[in-house]
Parts: sequence; structure tokens; C-alpha cells
Amino acid sequence: MKKILGTDNRLTLHFPTGNVECLDGTAPAWQEIVDNANIQIEGDGNQVDLHFGSEEEAVALLKNIAFNILIVGNHNQMKVGKSLALSYSPGWGAFGLHLVIGTPFDHWMGTPRSADHCRLEIGEHVIVVGAMIFLLEDGSHITIGNDTMISWGIDIWCTDSHTITDMDGNPTNHPKFIEIGEHVWIGKNVKIGKNVRIDSNNIIGWGSTVTRSIEGQYQLAVGTPARVVKNNVRWDGRTIKEYMKGTGRWNND
Repeated sequence: MKKILGTDNRLTLHFPTGNVECLDGTAPAWQEIVDNANIQIEGDGNQVDLHFGSEEEAVALLKNIAFNILIVGNHNQMKVGKSLALSYSPGWGAFGLHLVIGTPFDHWMGTPRSADHCRLEIGEHVIVVGAMIFLLEDGSHITIGNDTMISWGIDIWCTDSHTITDMDGNPTNHPKFIEIGEHVWIGKNVKIGKNVRIDSNNIIGWGSTVTRSIEGQYQLAVGTPARVVKNNVRWDGRTIKEYMKGTGRWNND
């Protein structure tokens, strides 16, 4: 089955030495790797940009079962920064990263639901254990900054999937954006909804639901809805033992 359908779609691999276009027939070896990757595009004029520090890094990510891209729609943009680290351990519920724009089948409609003119960007040195990042409404966007750590059981959904209206039938739940800053730690089983910003250098605690923006830095926010419960805190990706010994290293070089 052909995984990339439509016209004028582009998938570009960015390396320090230059770029490779994978869908125009000029790089058959990379085309074969992409054909076997978990990447599916249905629509026209979509652009996917994947950034890497080396060709070895690109091969490892594209062959990683934990890396998944699905786009159903037109004129969408998706960008992933270099040094993306993923986990895949089904026994722990760690299923890596699923980047989704649109959906191939809607049980209510009985047809695909396309999303157009959406943008999804992930920065550099991001760690993901298990997350689904989902856009469904036209013109919406999600951005995640550098050095962010995302645990597992994570949903980052810039959509309610369905419509809420006032009593006159006017929609009231328009999704526009989710913006997550740099060096944010998102704990296990966190859910992040539409139209929120999480500023840089914050921690979202285990099991929280973020339905309003977390403004300011160096804070711990927890609860449903999440609210700031502690200020003047920092975080480090190492275990306490490694941190106290000064061993190991966090990926902020």
C-alpha cells in the first residue's frame, strides 16, 4: 500500500551538510527508508521537515517503531528538530511519539476528517516516552520547545473532536493553539487541551490536566485543572543519584 497519497507533498531531511528531498525521485535510497517508515500522508501540499545531526541519526529515527506521522489534509506543516529521543516499551505503556493531523476515519461521519493549514513543530533535544500530539481543526497549531521531556500516557490535543455550542447553535470551543516552551517536564498521564500556553522551565506534575495557561517560569503545576503549587523550582533529567554524584548528563549541550 502506498503510504503517501496526493500531489505536491514534500518530506525533507535536513543535515548539517545539506538537505535531501525524499519524495521527488532524486534520492531513491532515502525514499525506500521513508516508504518503510511509519509515515502516512493523504492530501495535497503538505510539508514535513525532519532535522538531524547526522545520516545515522536519520536512519535510526525513521526505522524506529516508536516514531509515527499521520497527516490527513492539505497544506499542513510539520517540523521535528534534531536529537529526538524516543522510547518503545509496550509493557510499560511506552509507545513513543505519534504526530497526527486529521484522522483517516471518523466513526460519527463514516468518512475521513481532514485538517488543513495546520502547523506542528517540535524543537531540538526533546525526549518522548509515550505521547499522542493531535490537530484536527483547520488553521490550528502546536509548538513544543527545545529540551522538553515528555513522559508516557500523554495526550496533547488541540481539538475537542466534536462541537460545543451555545443555545443559538453557535460553536464555542474553537481550538487555535497549544504552545509549550523550552525545558518543560511533562509528567506521566498528563493531558493538555486546546488554547493553552505553558511557559519555559516549568514542571507539569503526574496525572494533571492542563486546560488553562501556565504563565511564568520555574514552577510546579499539578491538578485538574492544573494550577501552580510551588515556585522557584528547577528540574534536571538525571536521577537524584546521578545528579548528586555529578554523573550522567542532561541533553542541553
